[in-house]
Amino acid sequence: MSRPAGINDPAKPGKPIGLNARLGRAVRSQRQAAGSRSPDGNPDNPPLPLLKPWSYSISGHALVVALMLIGFAGRIQPEVPTFGTVAIDGVVLDDEAVREEIQRLDEMERAAVIEREQEMEQLRRQIEEQEARSQRQQQELSSLSSQAEEARRALSEQQTQATRQLSEMQQRQQQERERLGQIERERQAEEARAAAAAAERRKAEEQARQLSEQAKEAQRRLDEAARRRREAELEEKVRREMEAERRGSMIESGLLDEYRTRIRQRIESNWTRPAGTREDLVWVVLLDMLPGNEIDGIRFEQFNGTETDRRSIEAAIRRSSPLPAPPEPELFERQMRLRYPPSEPGG
Repeated sequence: MSRPAGINDPAKPGKPIGLNARLGRAVRSQRQAAGSRSPDGNPDNPPLPLLKPWSYSISGHALVVALMLIGFAGRIQPEVPTFGTVAIDGVVLDDEAVREEIQRLDEMERAAVIEREQEMEQLRRQIEEQEARSQRQQQELSSLSSQAEEARRALSEQQTQATRQLSEMQQRQQQERERLGQIERERQAEEARAAAAAAERRKAEEQARQLSEQAKEAQRRLDEAARRRREAELEEKVRREMEAERRGSMIESGLLDEYRTRIRQRIESNWTRPAGTREDLVWVVLLDMLPGNEIDGIRFEQFNGTETDRRSIEAAIRRSSPLPAPPEPELFERQMRLRYPPSEPGG
């Protein structure tokens, strides 16, 4: 039970205690009790929500927010009802009424805090929108600056190109003047040569007459040489045909296949097969031969191995030179084609 209004305060003897003073003292007592609540306290009176801290990167914006917060703090002071200082005799303060009053004040403070948070959120959004607009303006300014720089470079390039074209035109004009001067000098020289040529022509006519007689004699000799050459070519043709017939008969008899087999066996005996060489290795080489069966050149027409395989095959062919002599001179080939493995007898 509370002490009735008008009764002296024990802490200050002789001074009556008013309703407002008692109510304020009860509120302070209840707030101190609410601040020291344990986790098992009354859930109907939770502590006031904490404000979220906001961090801004721009010092000017932070200053604006601080000033506005100071203004808001002045505006959201809880309204404490004023009951006056009139002493009321015989009034008894109920603890339940005090708690309800405290709860109402707490709710007003929470509402004020929520309102302040909403205003801060709105202010934050406004600041972000302002920063976005500033960023867009900065991007537009950068774009305009880039366009201006591009236009300046284009103008500079046009000026440079115009200067180069003017210089080229002047050079072409100078070259044209030089060319015309050269043509004039050549014309004068040509006239001099024409006069000298006329004298030479008369001299040449006399020489031509003499040469005509010499040409007739030379033509007779040429005709005789042509006749002899045709006869020699005919004899050579007959000889080649006879050799071709003989070579064909040797090929048909398998003598050429035997000769190529001997050559391939010589090369294979000098070939050290590298480790890891594929089993289905195939190669076809064209050998350039010199008299005496010396190898002059090696060209791969077909090959499915590695570079190591190629070098080992070339080394084996070089070591096999000179190759075995053909059993008949007609079987000598200026270019010999060998295949490994042989697809037919003789390969």
